[in-house]
Amino acid sequence: MSDVDFSDAEQEYWFHVSSQEALPLAGVVAVDLDLDRASTFFKSVAGATPEEMRQSVAELLVSNPSLFGDVRQFLGISDKRAYLDLSYIASRIAHPEAATALCGCQPWTLARHPLMFFIKLLGGVKGPSVQRAVALMMSDYLLKHGLESSAPGFAAMSSAVLEMLYARLISPKEYQQRAAKRRGHGCEAALAAVLAAGGLDIIPPDKASNPMGARDPNVDLATMEVVDRTAGRTHSFDMVLRDRRYNRVLVQSLIHTSDPGQYGVNKSDETVAINQLIKAWNITKQTPTVELWALLDGVGFSENKPETINKLLTNIDYFIQLNTLFKAPLRAHKLGLMAVCGISFSSIYSINQIEQLAKLYVSNDIQVIGHTESVWPEWSPIIAGNATIYVSSEKKLDVQPKVQLSLMD
Repeated sequence: MSDVDFSDAEQEYWFHVSSQEALPLAGVVAVDLDLDRASTFFKSVAGATPEEMRQSVAELLVSNPSLFGDVRQFLGISDKRAYLDLSYIASRIAHPEAATALCGCQPWTLARHPLMFFIKLLGGVKGPSVQRAVALMMSDYLLKHGLESSAPGFAAMSSAVLEMLYARLISPKEYQQRAAKRRGHGCEAALAAVLAAGGLDIIPPDKASNPMGARDPNVDLATMEVVDRTAGRTHSFDMVLRDRRYNRVLVQSLIHTSDPGQYGVNKSDETVAINQLIKAWNITKQTPTVELWALLDGVGFSENKPETINKLLTNIDYFIQLNTLFKAPLRAHKLGLMAVCGISFSSIYSINQIEQLAKLYVSNDIQVIGHTESVWPEWSPIIAGNATIYVSSEKKLDVQPKVQLSLMD
């Protein structure tokens, strides 16, 4: 069997790609619901006539607005599908008191309202007349999506069967939908943690500790400065790495655990275009060059390699994956943004593979440490994917060879 060739970016990517489960989650994905409450709901409406059920469901939603989230899961309706549908429907129903649609806007200015918006209306924040109208709208929505025919079946199930149904069929789907975005943020947090441990100046500074809440920096590519967002002029990045005076690295994250779809194609095209703008800026300026790093991962890219991952790997100068987080501090060392003393690669790599990685990414003043070799006591380890990076405030002056094969045994 031939060995991987890490000089081929595609081979490197697919050798190191992570499974969906291996990609870290930012925060906690909560998908649990009150099964007893859901069971009671189904039993209370099962067997009613359509009109009786319409009124009964509306009354139950008013008494407990959170029921809508429970019931729509059993009907196979995702959170996003529900709020987009309800946003449209509410924009077509007259407001009971105002000269607007039920949602407060006009049909010709359709706005997307999150599901919590409708839950609050069910709670009566806009008065009883709106509350009643919204309850009937949401009752109609559930009935349209099969509540009448499915309620008797759910009502007849024991608590154990209902729990198994939710755990095996409903919860995994709901979990995956909510987890997809959090996995991307989890990878960003992992990269930020490695760089922060090496002392890098990162924007936003709380990316590692608060990846979901950290505000993505907007950069004006005409000046390479972080500025307020201006449509058509600025571009949003997941991180910016700085030296003492300048922005030096812009980080763009593209993590796809499932089919990237048209969004993934468009995002890949945009990233390539941004890299071209950065290269053009570097040619004309006297300040230190700016680099674009792509944080890439996920098997979803395999759905459309030519228009996504292959295009990115061909046109982006530097990419990092969860398993190759070590590439970030190694490149930052070459740019003078941090000082790396040594690196110890995981035992998953063969000697040949370590030699390849060292040749491609390790500077001559960084020691490649064998599996049985000790390190200087003042060196601090940073776990970075399939390698451990060592940093120190005081670097050794003598240059160590990149790979000592005798130490790799």
